[in-house]
Amino acid sequence: MNAKLSARSLKNWYVIALFNLAILALLGLILRYKINFALPFIEQENLLHAHSHFAFNGWIGFLLQLLILDEFTGDYKKSAKFWNGFFMVSTIVNYAMIVSFAWVGYAGISIILSTIALWLSYVFAYKIYKALHPFKNRQISTLFVKASLFFLLVSSLGPYALGIIMATKITHPYWSHNALFFFLHFQYNGWFTFAVLAFLFKKLETSALFNVKDARIFYILLAGTCIPSYLFTSLWQHRPFSITIIIVITAILQTAALYFLWKLLYKNMKNVYSNLPAICRWLYSLAISAFILKVLLQFFSVHPAVTQLSFGFRPIIIGYLHLIFLAFISMFLLGLMTDKKILSLNYNVTPMGLITFAAGIILNELLLAIQGFAAIHNLFLPKLNILLFANTFILVAGAILLFIAARKPTVHSFNAGYKLSNTEQGKFRAGKL
Repeated sequence: MNAKLSARSLKNWYVIALFNLAILALLGLILRYKINFALPFIEQENLLHAHSHFAFNGWIGFLLQLLILDEFTGDYKKSAKFWNGFFMVSTIVNYAMIVSFAWVGYAGISIILSTIALWLSYVFAYKIYKALHPFKNRQISTLFVKASLFFLLVSSLGPYALGIIMATKITHPYWSHNALFFFLHFQYNGWFTFAVLAFLFKKLETSALFNVKDARIFYILLAGTCIPSYLFTSLWQHRPFSITIIIVITAILQTAALYFLWKLLYKNMKNVYSNLPAICRWLYSLAISAFILKVLLQFFSVHPAVTQLSFGFRPIIIGYLHLIFLAFISMFLLGLMTDKKILSLNYNVTPMGLITFAAGIILNELLLAIQGFAAIHNLFLPKLNILLFANTFILVAGAILLFIAARKPTVHSFNAGYKLSNTEQGKFRAGKL
């Protein structure tokens, strides 16, 4: 592909990512509708599988792949034909999974499609690892990218284990739970979290006050505890005391890591974020706050009674997963897309979409928290499900506005190795390039 078209071509994939967000929000709306009202021709569990697979592969995974390719390599310009083909195949597989999981659930075609999605992640990890540039001023952020790719590969062991458990008809609920949560843990706390932190540290590394030693300690503590922290989510008939000791030490080390993150943010945030639009600063701040809350919640979950409460009440599980997926990861990535001018604040629809979607996320977390506490205390609050359903309309509206905003002509901060001239930028804005 002609290098002059690289920026526009990659921007189109960002538009598709936000279109996927709108589809994901609509799927969530249908799920919430079915909880409250009759919809007999849709199987709830099947639609839930479709929603979760598309959330992982069609929204967050897809967008992270685009952003890592854009921010950390120059490979899109060099291999535009390959990457366009890769994202096209990925998009077809993602849309096909919505249909297959919603229609037949975990049947042969769905398993084949999800396996293809896993194999595509291997291709992505291999290509990105080869293309990563060893920039001296990006030592820490590049480490986070490499760790995210490693945990992406590790997470794929979970579905294989789950497939073996289903094929051999092992009925013990702990085995299937632990296989599923192995995948979820290394996706949420590994691949997703380390990729987002890579973008954060790439920004922090531009500050003259950036302390590489503190950053490296934070990275070592977080990366070193990612594998043992899987034990937080695993179920045991009789948990060995040695496992409890490992969990306690892991929780302490993860919480200690927050101290080094706070030092880095305190010293560098003013230099890095002072020139950003207010809405970007708010999105980044809310996302980082959600990450800190996530780590603190993991620390408190060390207590066996808290663990039992966490896994005994579905609203708590859903609230925790949404805290990571929406409040931390999605919020940060939307801030980054605005920062990169993929979503241009020159159009009123952009801040409208960002504020609406962020408000929907915050309300969603508050309602799920109330529902979780009500369940713990055996309180039945039927109107909460109606409120959660109503709030989903806010998320859908925000996602649609963001998709509309992404389709507006912009010249985003493109890092794939080509800079448009002033004349080309004018043509690009006019849609003539």
